[in-house]
Amino acid sequence: MKISVIMLTCDREALVGRAIQCVLDQDFPSFELIVVDNGSRDGSGRVAEQYAARDKRVRVLHRSRGNIGSGRNAGLDAARGEYIAFVDDDDTMDPDYLSFLYGLAEHYGADAAVCGSWKEVEGRRLPNCVDPTLLVMGPEEAVRELLRRKRYNAATPTKLWRHQLFRLHRFREEGRYDDITIVYRLFAQAEKTVFQGVPKYCFTRHPGNNSRFTTDDSLLTPEQLEEYFAAFRERTDYLAQTLPGIGEYAKYSEFSYLLSMCHKLEEGNLPACAPQLARARGELLREYGWFSRCPYLQGLEREWLARYVAPHLGKGG
Repeated sequence: MKISVIMLTCDREALVGRAIQCVLDQDFPSFELIVVDNGSRDGSGRVAEQYAARDKRVRVLHRSRGNIGSGRNAGLDAARGEYIAFVDDDDTMDPDYLSFLYGLAEHYGADAAVCGSWKEVEGRRLPNCVDPTLLVMGPEEAVRELLRRKRYNAATPTKLWRHQLFRLHRFREEGRYDDITIVYRLFAQAEKTVFQGVPKYCFTRHPGNNSRFTTDDSLLTPEQLEEYFAAFRERTDYLAQTLPGIGEYAKYSEFSYLLSMCHKLEEGNLPACAPQLARARGELLREYGWFSRCPYLQGLEREWLARYVAPHLGKGG
């Protein structure tokens, strides 16, 4: 068994069959598909069972509802493949998705392989992460590219991981967002990562997406912001210890996020998030001297710093 494909599903009866069929249509010869029914209240689990009855490559795990991370861990516990791939139950992928990633990993002897992606918005397929550049990277360069979020991001799909990486790192079984606390750790532990941003995967954007707040600022909540603040602070500390060569860049990335939230919360007029706005601004004021002189600071960030933070200097936020 070369690849274990793990798909978590919950209340996606209308979409999960399409995603399962996309996996079964792969031209790669040696894979299993583990569908984790994460406490669905609709017919998602039954749809998955119908596919399993017709195709021995499909296994279905039914469990009580948990967060996304606990569901992915259940899939990892059952996985038998040399590599792990995650796909979402509302997305699609090209028939050579797995063979493309596997070919990259095997050819370059990599622990992680990453491809590009599309996004489908209201029926239109648009570029998401598309860059045909081929990069073969060590841990520092791979994490730096992740933090840049230009060629790839922290989403678990579009990536193939050597199974042994998950012996060191598991998904968090609390919190709502599964990817922000683990993907950087996997890249940091991978001795070699290969990237070629040819788009082989398509994210479907719809009102039920777990990450819909990324395209609609009005959906930001105090709980989501607090989870991200804590995750990014932990990321900075972890990378400063594990990959000290990019420690300052990791800190810049954390503070860049805080600044972007100042912009979003100021312009979005979200009174429920006022404490989070004050917290983000307070952190930026505390490190204003360092951040304002940071060599990684971009032009737009300088404008935002002058608009949302500098006027509060000496006022305590």
